[in-house]
Amino acid sequence: MWFNSLDYLFFFLIVFSFYWIVPSLFKKYILLFASFFFYAYWDLSFFFHFLGTTIFSYGIVYLLRKEKKKSIMIIGVGLNLFNLIFFKYSQSFINGILSIPGNEDLFFVSFPKIILPLAISFYTFQIIAFIVDTYRKDTDGIGFIDFILFIFFFPQLIAGPIMRHTDFFYQLDKVNMNWKDTQEAILRILSGVFKKVLIADQMAKLIHPIWSNPASNSGVDIFLAVIGFSVQVYSDFSGYTDIARGSALLLGYRIPENFKSPYFSISFSELWSRWHITLSTWLRDYLFIPLGGSRVTQIRLYFNTLIVMSLGGLWHGDTYTFFLWGLIHGTLLILERKWGTIQTRSSIINYLSGWIIVTIGWLIGALMFRSGNWETFVSMVGAMNNPGKVNIYWQTFLEITILCYGIQFLELKNFFSEAIKWNKMAMIFILSTVMYFAIARIKIQQDQFIYFQF
Repeated sequence: MWFNSLDYLFFFLIVFSFYWIVPSLFKKYILLFASFFFYAYWDLSFFFHFLGTTIFSYGIVYLLRKEKKKSIMIIGVGLNLFNLIFFKYSQSFINGILSIPGNEDLFFVSFPKIILPLAISFYTFQIIAFIVDTYRKDTDGIGFIDFILFIFFFPQLIAGPIMRHTDFFYQLDKVNMNWKDTQEAILRILSGVFKKVLIADQMAKLIHPIWSNPASNSGVDIFLAVIGFSVQVYSDFSGYTDIARGSALLLGYRIPENFKSPYFSISFSELWSRWHITLSTWLRDYLFIPLGGSRVTQIRLYFNTLIVMSLGGLWHGDTYTFFLWGLIHGTLLILERKWGTIQTRSSIINYLSGWIIVTIGWLIGALMFRSGNWETFVSMVGAMNNPGKVNIYWQTFLEITILCYGIQFLELKNFFSEAIKWNKMAMIFILSTVMYFAIARIKIQQDQFIYFQF
C-alpha cells in the first residue's frame, strides 16, 4: 500500500488505535503483526522470502555471538548480497545474453521473469549493517523478536531511511505519546503529502511527455525536463521520508533524518551530507572506511571514492547510466578534494558560485539517473539542439519549482525546531487547508514513490 493512499490511511489509523490501547508489554507485537501485514499486502510469496532471509540472518548473528569468526560474518554478508544481486541484476544479465544474435533459442528463454522483491535494497543494507555490527560486538542483548521488528518496521520498510540498531533499540521499551511529538508527527506527514502530491506528482505530469519522447521536443524542453526531474525526485523521496518519520513518531519512535535541504549545498561533499543521508553514511561506514577511508595514499583515496560512489550508483539500478551517475559524482568529489572549495556563505558571490557549480553537477547526474538506460540518455542529449516552441507550461513549472525550493528553505531554517514550536498548530491548519483546496481543484494522479523501484 502506498503512503499516499486511502488504504494506508485506514491501515495506520487501525494500527495506531490498537497500539496505544494495549498494555506496553504487547505494543511491539502489535507493531510486528502490522509490519508483517504491511509487507504481505504487497505480495505474500515475497513476504515469506523476506521473513526467511531475516530468520537466516539472525542465525548468522547467533553464531557470531557464540564465536566471533570473520568467516561467519563473510558468509552472512555474502549470502545477503547474493540474494540482492540475484533479484536485482540477473534478469538484466539474462536479457543481455538473449540480445546477442544467435542466442535467441538458449534455454534462458523458458525462464520465468525474475521480479524484484519490494524494498530488497533497503532491508539488505540494514541486515548487513546489523551482521557487521554484531561481529564488532555492538549488538549484544538484542533478541530474535526485537531483531525481526527492527528489520520489518513498516514506516521505514519500503524506502528507508536505512536504520542502524543504534537508531532503534534504545527506544524499544520507552515509547510514549505526548502532544509535542504528535504535533510534529502530523506536521511531518502533511509536509510529506504536500511534497508528494502537490510538487512531485504535479511536476511528473509536466515532464513525463518530454522524457517519453525526447526527439519531438525542443532543447529548452529537454533542459526544463532535467530540472523538473531534480525537483520531482527530491520532493518524492523526501516526501516519503517525511511521512515515514511522522508515522514512526506517532508510534513513539524517532527515526533518522534523510534529507537536509540538499539543493542549497555549496559543495559536493555538503550535498552528500544532505541527500539520502542514511545511504551516504552507510556507504561511508561499511564500505569506504573498511577500504581504508582517508588513511591511505592519495591515489588509493581517489580510487576508493570512485569505487564507493560507482557501487552506490549500481545500488540504484543495473544499467550503464546508474553506474555513470555514481562515477560522475565520485569524480566531482575527487576534484573537489584535490582543488578544495573556496565557496563560503560569508560572501554572496562565493555562495552563488558554489551553488551554481553543485547544481550543474547535480543536473548532469539527474539526466543520467532519470534516463535509466543508454538509449534514453542519448535521445535526451541529442534533442538538446532541437529548435522549436516550449511545450512545458512555464507558469506551472515555475510555481512548482519555487515551492520545492521554498519548502527546503524552511527546512534549512530548522522548520521543525524548538524555536518555532509555538506555531506548529497554525502550520498544521494552514497545510491542511492548502491540501484540501488544492486536491479539490487539481486533478490528482496517484503515482507510486520513485524509490519503491529500488
